[in-house]
Amino acid sequence: MTSLSGAALLVAEMVALFLGVTLAVTLLQRRLGDATIRRWMGGPPRRAALKGIAVGFITPFCTYSAIPVLLGMRQAGVRPAGYAAFIFAAPVVDPVMIGVLAIIIGPAGAVVYVTTAFAAAFLLALIVDSVDIARHLKPVPALFGAPAPALAGTAGPHTPSPPTSCSDPDGVPWAGWRSELPTAWRRAMTLLRSMAWLIAAGVGVGLAIGLLVPTGALAGIAGASNPLAVPAAAAAGIPLYFGTELFIPIGDALHAKGAGTGAIVAPVIAGSGANIPEFALLTKIARGRVVAVFFAYVFVVAVTAGLLTDLIL
Repeated sequence: MTSLSGAALLVAEMVALFLGVTLAVTLLQRRLGDATIRRWMGGPPRRAALKGIAVGFITPFCTYSAIPVLLGMRQAGVRPAGYAAFIFAAPVVDPVMIGVLAIIIGPAGAVVYVTTAFAAAFLLALIVDSVDIARHLKPVPALFGAPAPALAGTAGPHTPSPPTSCSDPDGVPWAGWRSELPTAWRRAMTLLRSMAWLIAAGVGVGLAIGLLVPTGALAGIAGASNPLAVPAAAAAGIPLYFGTELFIPIGDALHAKGAGTGAIVAPVIAGSGANIPEFALLTKIARGRVVAVFFAYVFVVAVTAGLLTDLIL
């Protein structure tokens, strides 16, 4: 399979996954109702953050497929701690990636990775929940009917108001899976059309960088002889679309070239949590300042995790 056909196949997989997740989120949110989702994801900031991390762990989505879940949480009135923890944890705390990492650098290194990523998601959630994030978020296309207001005591004063661009009145009774499916499909397609070019462009750029830049070049940057190996590896990981299939050859090359464990951990966090494809999608739902701060935060976390890994191991 050529690089071009491989990239086209991956874009097709991302589109199919995005569409499938959006359809599932739309139907489940219609079936359960906003109040139920707020109750499940609610509670004080710390509890909501832990719930967001848990949802991110059991749904090991890349950023593309995590976006519909994020939109659904916002529409349901989930407090910021919940959806902020989710959007960080979903692509980074990936069980498959953790397993591959454990094979390449050992279980101890994987434990440091998981611990750091968990703490970073938790801290980010508390920070986001404590500031007025609503004014920095863009209106997003509604997945379905008008969301109910946040429950008292569940979402704090800084909870952003869910989008109001909904066509159905709130409280419309559930009509059954067969009756709800056509409407859910149309709305999933609408959301996909609004973001399809971002998916194609983002994945294309990320893959092009990953395919055109030899793994040996990254291994040289992150080699043990470079005193700035960890931050250099984190910076090099950001442009990449860091799926598991791309990480395996890069991780193997870094390990074979004698790169430290920290220089392997750092690009995993940076590449999965703050990459070009993710930047493209996040600018669709958040202001540029928020996206920039998020990327800076992920970079700091990646460097910290890498340095901690080297220090502990």
